[in-house]
Amino acid sequence: MAHKDPAEKGKRQPVTTTPPDAKANAGALPSSEKRRPSAAPLRRAGYHFHWWHTAIVVASVIAVVAIGMGVKLVQVSGKVFGGSSNASVFDQLGHLIVPGDRQLKQDANHRTNILLAGYGGPGHDGAYLADTIIFVSIDNTTNDIATLSIPRDLLVELPNYGYRKINNALAFGMSDSNPHGGDSMLTNAIQEVTGQTVHYFAKVDFNGFKAAVDAVGGVDITVDTTFADYEYPDNNYGYQTITFQAGIQKMDGAKALEFVRSRHGTNGEGSDFARSKRQQKLLFALREKALSLGTLTNPTKVSDLLDSLGDHVFTTFELWEVARLGAIMKDLTPEKVVTRVLETTSDNLVVAGTGADNAYVILPRLGLGKWTEVHDLAANIFQLNIVQREAATMQVVNATTKTGFAESVGHTLRGFGFDVQTVASPKELAANVTTVVDLTGGKAPQTVASLQQRYNATVLTSLPSALTLTPGKTIVNSNANGNRNVPAKGGSASGGNAAAPPNVILILGNDALATATNTNSNTN
Repeated sequence: MAHKDPAEKGKRQPVTTTPPDAKANAGALPSSEKRRPSAAPLRRAGYHFHWWHTAIVVASVIAVVAIGMGVKLVQVSGKVFGGSSNASVFDQLGHLIVPGDRQLKQDANHRTNILLAGYGGPGHDGAYLADTIIFVSIDNTTNDIATLSIPRDLLVELPNYGYRKINNALAFGMSDSNPHGGDSMLTNAIQEVTGQTVHYFAKVDFNGFKAAVDAVGGVDITVDTTFADYEYPDNNYGYQTITFQAGIQKMDGAKALEFVRSRHGTNGEGSDFARSKRQQKLLFALREKALSLGTLTNPTKVSDLLDSLGDHVFTTFELWEVARLGAIMKDLTPEKVVTRVLETTSDNLVVAGTGADNAYVILPRLGLGKWTEVHDLAANIFQLNIVQREAATMQVVNATTKTGFAESVGHTLRGFGFDVQTVASPKELAANVTTVVDLTGGKAPQTVASLQQRYNATVLTSLPSALTLTPGKTIVNSNANGNRNVPAKGGSASGGNAAAPPNVILILGNDALATATNTNSNTN
């Protein structure tokens, strides 16, 4: 990081003035005119005061102060912003003060992707194992933001190490000659998992996290469920008990760290997936508090925050890019935020497994190294969030020659957030072309559009004449005597929510066999 050298004092130069006599003789008034009174006193010759003189003085003072603060800010940020290393202090100040039309790095779909990683740091067990991994995407056309939490036990292939848990990447890639090699290894692994380009990387250790929360005076978090963790690490190779009460809680840095780290909580809070949701909640609470204090728009506060973070934070952002990011975050509203977690529920895209050393690992549902479904989720995460908000109940109908195809597709769609209530396999129903039947009256356009695009389907607004829809029995071929109805998870074909007609029906034709992302051979 370049530093501004103190300015050298120049030698005082002699001031040349016009001799008084010469000045007086040039254009002198007659004595009678000199004595003539006037309505206002004459101003001194050569000096005319204007309001803009004051403006210039004030602006100059402000500019000097701003530049001084800016230089300090850039110098402090050199410890944090790795992306600033190739720019001089004045280049960065120029970008910060006059950003022009510069935009954050983005892909062809106008998305900016950021990888956030949290780790213990020196003094903690597994100091450089990634404890938290969150993939963040910004849609620059709408300023919507999506977060996808990646489980640290996810099994990925790491260069020279084979298949290992993804949290090892941060530590494996580090070396004395390349201290940020782990950042690159983790970034490459996330790009493999998501199928998305990562434009920026940021990591923070536990001490940096606590300092950030304390720097804004703590945060208010709504704890959804009262829980206790009797196996929380005490940093002395033992355990301690921590508890959280349901409701709004004021947390300082230490308490907030416990909240996001806890892995053995009671009342359903004992999984990495519950922990990931708490981490996402904390991030947005921290953002809200920083905005309410004006931290993100106050150079002094930003400088103080960076100074406290010191060596505990590193990012590939440049300073002006953080300012641009802050502007986006400032206008963020809850409906513009998408939060998803890769978790091992029955309707998700990853499953629990056992590694070669009998360790607990997480695998893609399609098989080791097969990330197609996760790619699909990451690529369409903004659209799928709208699908969830539309909450259109669905039925998937198998009209192909492949047994169990409706169940398989229904499982995949639920993993993406579609509300698949039932699946059915009418014995005599056959179709070559996939059809989406929209019975919502146009109230679920994103759901219909996503299905149409995913399966290259034809869209109808009423059932084909050969089909009938009976509550409790789902969809049947009007000319067939038999029908196999398979209930969705937690429901039945003749009771609960499944008794109501679906809002959207996906009739899978043989053409869907080639386009469906899930090729599992599950059977009824």
